[in-house]
Amino acid sequence: MNKMAGSSMGEDTIGAIQEGIRNSAARMLESGEIDVFIGYEDGTLPLRTTPVFITCPEDAERLVWSPICENSLTCYLPKFQGTVGVVVKGCDVRTLVNLILENQVSRDKVKIVGVPCKGIIDRDRVGKALGTDRIIRSAKATRRSLMLEGDGFEVEMEIQDVLAPSCEVCRYPVPVLFDVLVGNESMARDGKDPEAGYLEVAQFAELEPDARFSFFAQEIERCIQCYACRQACPLCYCPECFVDRQSPKWISRWRGLSDKILFHLGRVLHVAGRCVDCGACRRACPVGIDLRLLTKNMEKAAKDLFDYESGLDIGGVPLLATYRREDPDDFIL
Repeated sequence: MNKMAGSSMGEDTIGAIQEGIRNSAARMLESGEIDVFIGYEDGTLPLRTTPVFITCPEDAERLVWSPICENSLTCYLPKFQGTVGVVVKGCDVRTLVNLILENQVSRDKVKIVGVPCKGIIDRDRVGKALGTDRIIRSAKATRRSLMLEGDGFEVEMEIQDVLAPSCEVCRYPVPVLFDVLVGNESMARDGKDPEAGYLEVAQFAELEPDARFSFFAQEIERCIQCYACRQACPLCYCPECFVDRQSPKWISRWRGLSDKILFHLGRVLHVAGRCVDCGACRRACPVGIDLRLLTKNMEKAAKDLFDYESGLDIGGVPLLATYRREDPDDFIL
């Protein structure tokens, strides 16, 4: 079941991983194992890739791989009826495990091509490092560096200096589930200690309740209620979101703070015990709202109270679908 594609690659390079993805996609399509392959292709702008849906082996040459491949492709899987091949990073496959456990995707209908991940770049950090007055005309990423060119400048940055915040504390850069692993585990970043991702959460918890609320109120006040965070999240798949309900109408579109808070707190509660900290919501937000302190706090609570980590065990049970007599009940009055 679990096969290594290109495990004898002589060089640990992005190009070798990309070639492994192309070969895997072409082989699966040619053999009839899958009906469509979902991967990445070059976008129309620098520092952008876009999801691509391949149905012919010859089109596998369109597939690319680099630290710019940020989209979580698992959000497309529930929409397909046939057998699908898909490229996944460590965080992506954990969302896929959740989708399988929640009966949104059949394990028999998906062929998982895992990629050992070095981390994905954060465009906001790139922009801050480069300066807002510079327009990027071309970008090229290697394992360790990012080369940017524009009118009158050439800049090289270290990938590790512009990594997405989620990638900096990622514990599972190697997919925990795959049919084919392109390359080998040594090509990934080192997994981080769980506590590394909770340092900010612990510091934030030491603040007074009023200070914590003030922080989130200021952050949420900027929300324009476009719901891009919901659309980007692989685990927000309800046929009708509670914010779209007309009867009863839970949330107004007049953009008041109370409605914005209700949406964001409601969404955080809906992904409690499910969120894998992939960062899709943060990347999608057009005004840069970052509520990872909330989602990471929920993640820490699940770990501390129930020893549960999301998306690791395909044979397990979702956190909120299980009960043990020894579960803590201190919150019950």
